Amino acid sequence: MRIFFIHGFGEDEAIFDKITPAIDGEHIFLNAWTLLGNEPRPNVNVLDFAKEIIEKYEISEKDIIVGHSMGGWIAFHIKHVTGSPIVQIASWTHPDRVILPISNERFIYWAVRKGLFFNGFQKWVYTTLGYNNKPSKVVFSGIFDKLIQGNKDNIINQLRLILTPVPEEVTVTPDLRIHARKDIVIRPPREPFHEVSGDHFTLHTSPQEVYEPIVAFLSKA
Repeated sequence: MRIFFIHGFGEDEAIFDKITPAIDGEHIFLNAWTLLGNEPRPNVNVLDFAKEIIEKYEISEKDIIVGHSMGGWIAFHIKHVTGSPIVQIASWTHPDRVILPISNERFIYWAVRKGLFFNGFQKWVYTTLGYNNKPSKVVFSGIFDKLIQGNKDNIINQLRLILTPVPEEVTVTPDLRIHARKDIVIRPPREPFHEVSGDHFTLHTSPQEVYEPIVAFLSKA
């Protein structure tokens, strides 16, 4: 059984390090930084990207997709095309669950290019207000460093997967949703979900709470 793991915005495969040892199967890690590339892709949306991944890795309904945050959003659209079972961790199926400081897409992309987003001062503010004295502080800090240092066009490409509307209705349902109510990045789903403690990075700070429902789901799948 192939299990694909897709990380979230600004993250990399390391976000899954503490849960994958408990999950049996052939693990395949998809890196959005590499797959999206460093050239501007103004027309890309998450469904287009999902189709690219499906073609590249020949994903079918026999494969399992596990996605964290943005990765779960990508997984949602992979299921729309292939019917693959998916697990969403701290993710969403409705765009209004994403908590954004600003809703204007063009301004966000402009601010990223100008260094007004993802800079040292912004990191200090978010770390102090959102993650100070929390076990997830070091995780958030490391991800923010990647966004400070990363290629701006690549970061905008990742943001397009989150912000660009998909031109068709997606009606599939995740097979398992795992979420913490104290997540300050993604609001909890309106639909039933498996609740865990912590925040957006529970899979790193309390991994057993995350991998146990996944293992149970896979044993049935």
